Amino acid sequence: MLGWVNLPFTATGLAMHREHGLIAALPRDGGKIVRIDESGKPSTIIEKDPSKMLVHPVDVGLSAASDTIVVADNVANVLAATTAAGVDPKVYRRFKGQKWDAQDMSVAVTTDRHVIFGTNGDKGIYRFSGDDHSASKGPLLPEAGGVAADTASLKWAATQPPNLVCVFEGEEPVKKFKLPANKRIYRNGLLSFAPAGGVVVAARPSDEEVGEVWLILFETKDDGTDKETIRNLFPWNKERMVDFVVGPRMLWERKSPSDYKSIY
Repeated sequence: MLGWVNLPFTATGLAMHREHGLIAALPRDGGKIVRIDESGKPSTIIEKDPSKMLVHPVDVGLSAASDTIVVADNVANVLAATTAAGVDPKVYRRFKGQKWDAQDMSVAVTTDRHVIFGTNGDKGIYRFSGDDHSASKGPLLPEAGGVAADTASLKWAATQPPNLVCVFEGEEPVKKFKLPANKRIYRNGLLSFAPAGGVVVAARPSDEEVGEVWLILFETKDDGTDKETIRNLFPWNKERMVDFVVGPRMLWERKSPSDYKSIY
């Protein structure tokens, strides 16, 4: 453990902001969007959104080198756009007639500003054009799952239960990774691109409803052979993992955690 930052409530969504910032979504108590800088100092971007557009933000997505934040709210059933400066949120896409009171939502933004969205409401993985607010196309993948975007290419990835990780470039499928036989996707699918273009996925034992969570790295050799490598990185044996993101080392101080624990 290189360091940690104490927040008032559990952050259910995380995304890198430019080179060394981290944006976190905290849905509890009216909702809060927070930025954590390289030194571990948190600052509030939005809290209890006065416009009432965001009432329960559960995930956030940003494009590389951008200050625009796409926020997924699973009670307001909306994707909204704001900025790291905290401008008033605007509707990017609203979802009506959802079957769930609080649908699963995962959002990411690619380098060409497309929004990738996974949900179990209108079940599937969707890709929305950044400048096209017309009727939604059908899903690119049929099942709900987590999504992530590479910060150095047009690639993005999504999980599909019980054990698949699908990598795309634009709307074109590039690669499918399969978890080892004794593993399956953890929760609704937690994943992140690694700096070198690999994909890191959270997995749990396939025969246990709740078991030890491992972070697993998938890589494809860029030598024309398309050779695939899989590495078990490390187990997560601390408090329940709700999201993670891979990024550069932060200079967070090593310090004792607060006695306060958020129950969410």
